[in-house]
Amino acid sequence: MFQSILSNLAILLLGHLLMSTLMQYRERLSKSLVFICIVLLFSGVIITMFYLPIQFGEYRLDLRLIPLIFLSLLRGWKITLPILVIASIWRLFMGGDGAIPGIIFGMIMPTLFALAFYNPNKNQSVNLKRVLIITGCWFISDFPIIFIFPNGMEVFKNIFLIRYISFLGVAFIYYTFVLLAYKNEALKNQLKFLASHDPLTKLLNRSTFVEIVEEKINDTHMNHYIAIVDIDYFKQLNDTYGHLVGDNILIEISSIFKKYECENVKVARYGGEEFIIYLKAISTKQAIKTIEGIQDEIRTTLFQVDDDLSLTVTVSIGLAMLEGESPLQDAIKQADTNLYLAKERGRDQLVVPSDLYITLNRL
Repeated sequence: MFQSILSNLAILLLGHLLMSTLMQYRERLSKSLVFICIVLLFSGVIITMFYLPIQFGEYRLDLRLIPLIFLSLLRGWKITLPILVIASIWRLFMGGDGAIPGIIFGMIMPTLFALAFYNPNKNQSVNLKRVLIITGCWFISDFPIIFIFPNGMEVFKNIFLIRYISFLGVAFIYYTFVLLAYKNEALKNQLKFLASHDPLTKLLNRSTFVEIVEEKINDTHMNHYIAIVDIDYFKQLNDTYGHLVGDNILIEISSIFKKYECENVKVARYGGEEFIIYLKAISTKQAIKTIEGIQDEIRTTLFQVDDDLSLTVTVSIGLAMLEGESPLQDAIKQADTNLYLAKERGRDQLVVPSDLYITLNRL
């Protein structure tokens, strides 16, 4: 019996290992292919357990329900239901007196019960609620034995303790490995984020911004623009109110930029109080309208200094269009030159090259 339990656990852990390997390479695969691989993998794990039953005297059971429970709790119905359907059909074709009860009580009902508790935003940790859910699934699966077998109550009394302990023990071991994978994935994502983003503002850092823009400018059907934004009199703000207030202003302005970020708009912290914006637009008019919208929102936002004091902030912006043999670097230089002109003209300005104004006037 214990050898059979260990065999079921080994299948579960092998499936988990294959799942972890698949997740490591998922960025190289399409979403649909990853979905198909997950469905086939877990269907294979469950079906394999059909052929390695745990013997309780003359009765045979398995731990097929454990992966279905955790798929329900951690992945939701989109992944779980196709696997449930495949496993149920396979078990039906295997035949036998216990096929129908095994499908209904051993898979479908407990899985639907677990799915009712799926919450994608919940912390995936071991807690009393999860233990109770797993216990509920076990009870739904095993309690019908009382009514299915002629001497069902006697059978249930004989096997329920060892069955429940083995079920809960294997579930706990399996869940421990799943949680470790989740934590490793979260740590990996956090390190990836820190490597590509500014730690204070959470905007892209300069190097990642350049990489992203270099890919986007290959689209020749759209115009591409670079804007450099500088907070006016930022040094005076720091000297007057302190660096903590200055940092908070940087963070709040960054939150305004994030409202405008999309596939066609990317923002990065360029350095200090300067930011750089990439825009992909149909026309210069559209690009200027977007930049003016950002500038106006910053201008009209009240930045809190303390409970009794708030202040307004303005920004100077230089805009340039990407063109030429080194379009990105040339545009950055041109935008920087235009930013300098905006400061010379009194700040709180948007300066656009004269050739763009000519293009704009023709629209």
